[in-house]
Amino acid sequence: MRHQQHEEQEPDRRTRRIIDAVAAALPSGPSALRRALSPLRLAAAAIRAAARLARRIPPDRPPHAARTAAARNQRSARWYRAWYLVNAARRFHTAITTRPRRQSVADAVRQAMPTELRYLRQHLAAQANRRRTATEVDRLAAIYGDRLGWSTVHDGSTTADCRHAHRQDFLVSNPPRMGLPGAVHPRCRCRPVRPWGTRLLT
Repeated sequence: MRHQQHEEQEPDRRTRRIIDAVAAALPSGPSALRRALSPLRLAAAAIRAAARLARRIPPDRPPHAARTAAARNQRSARWYRAWYLVNAARRFHTAITTRPRRQSVADAVRQAMPTELRYLRQHLAAQANRRRTATEVDRLAAIYGDRLGWSTVHDGSTTADCRHAHRQDFLVSNPPRMGLPGAVHPRCRCRPVRPWGTRLLT
């Protein structure tokens, strides 16, 4: 599994455009994220952001080039933040529209909140993991150059993607689709190492 539920599958084209719009509207930085998603504001902020931006979907924009893994990670952090917000809005919308007839909207949101806070913690942990990974990749790239190796821990918890990537190389300037080692999923234990001299991951 690449990510937790809110980041598990690639979004479809329409969802991706909504996410891009949300990402463009979000301030950067984890402190701003925590303020925006504090428990009392989470449901309303997510629903309002997704509903408002869904009505105003912008054209697709190509990603800007970034020279380092940390710079690319900072840019993608907003995108993952937006992906979380869109999915949070959908979960709250489902909780509201499927609530029992006698249950108020406030009670439906309150009942959904513990699960949503768990998703929020998973999202924040994944974002922190991506930041650590990007820092380590940049450190090794300064030593070995743009091409680095991928090392995977093999045990019963290793995912198929991580197992496949072991002892292959990747380019820092053009990371593989699955992401960087250590950031494939929230509990990823892969790490970047000196290049193996094997084929490149794409």
